[in-house]
Amino acid sequence: MEKIIIQRLRRNPVAAAPILRKGGAHQQSKTAERTQIRTQLRRESAEWRLPAQ
Repeated sequence: MEKIIIQRLRRNPVAAAPILRKGGAHQQSKTAERTQIRTQLRRESAEWRLPAQ
């Protein structure tokens, strides 16, 4: 019987890079950040206004 040599083909590391870049810490979307800023501004302006007399 002949010996069968099985070699693993090396993958192209450049092609795999986009898949690896998807990971990482979760972040708020830009829309959520803008909404949070607007809400905070409304809260601060409500505190700043003088009470109605």
